[in-house]
Amino acid sequence: MARIISLLFCLLLGFTTISSRAADPATATPTPTPAEVSAKKLNNRYLPENEVKQITIDNQPYDLLVRPWEGKKKLGAAIILPATNGTADAPGLMAFVRRNINPAGWASLSLTPPTELPAANFATAATEVTSPGAAQLSSPSNKPSPKIKPEDNSKHLQEQEDFLVQSMSQLDAVGADYAGKRILITADQSAGLLISLLSQKKIADPDVLIVINPYREDEKLNQALAEQLAKLTLPILDIQSPDGHPASLETAANRKILAVTLKSPNYRQTSLALNLDNESAWQNCLNAIKGFSARMSGAQ
Repeated sequence: MARIISLLFCLLLGFTTISSRAADPATATPTPTPAEVSAKKLNNRYLPENEVKQITIDNQPYDLLVRPWEGKKKLGAAIILPATNGTADAPGLMAFVRRNINPAGWASLSLTPPTELPAANFATAATEVTSPGAAQLSSPSNKPSPKIKPEDNSKHLQEQEDFLVQSMSQLDAVGADYAGKRILITADQSAGLLISLLSQKKIADPDVLIVINPYREDEKLNQALAEQLAKLTLPILDIQSPDGHPASLETAANRKILAVTLKSPNYRQTSLALNLDNESAWQNCLNAIKGFSARMSGAQ
């Protein structure tokens, strides 16, 4: 019994010591301030500090990642716009191109892409759950439900276009150190948006345009994409992968047919054998981009 009482006394003494240390301001771990948290996040960035630049759009900072050319070749700059809802260093093909095109003589300027609206929340009020439905489905049963409400779609598309126009307008200052040709590399919905902006002359033509699996979410805009692309007069490399978005696969054949019909001399379409989740396909894309860009821009 005496041993048990002694053990309980030691445990109680230990808990008392721990509690007093935790309450002592001199020994307690200080809570970081918001400024310290931000500084820590900045210091812990995985990219070199000289690679991360920023541009300002509507008073908000956005990353612009810059990598200089490597070696003796200094051909110009590759402007890279990843898919919407991504980042300037979106993992996968675009990040691979950003890091590996530099030895070919191209600096890389990677933009933060515009965002998409979140999916609409078509909630049903609790009082309506048991009520019979009437014309509940406004879209055909064989088509996916729209991600956003129709009344929000036009406004958001305009915001996306404005975002890209402002982003592109700030590249001249950042890219001044990399004189030469300009190639524009983009994918998925970002590619569809840029094709639309180029067709409307809202942004300046690059020397070469590279689009990878281009499409638009809106079906009508997606069908117009092929003609917009075919009517551009600049050199275009259109890369299609077998795992591209269904909307991109749907227009792939028509994009090529229209380019031939309209006699677009500088249009080329390349179909990949591998999906873009395969790193071998990334290298194939990069090889095609480097060869086409150097040849069509005259920057040998």
